[in-house]
Amino acid sequence: MRTRAELLAARRQRLIAECVMQRADLALQIEPLTHTMNSVEVGLRIVDRVRQHPGWIAAAVVGLMAIRPRRLSSFLRLGSAGLRTWRMLRPSLQLLLPG
Repeated sequence: MRTRAELLAARRQRLIAECVMQRADLALQIEPLTHTMNSVEVGLRIVDRVRQHPGWIAAAVVGLMAIRPRRLSSFLRLGSAGLRTWRMLRPSLQLLLPG
């Protein structure tokens, strides 16, 4: 028959193994949130920089006023196509160039 100490030690080992499995499962569940939070942090850094340099907003407004509306729409279309391409290729590039 096992002693109480041996039973407690076995129970402790089972609980430790269960904790390890739960931590691994939690790490997998948190991974998409981590990616999203990184994107949010980048956006917040951009907002902070714009706040520190309000002249950038004025320059952007003057630049938009200087460009004709037709040109602006073509730039926006080109930019959105470039963004779609970047989003499509980024996962492949991350596999090729880690870090």
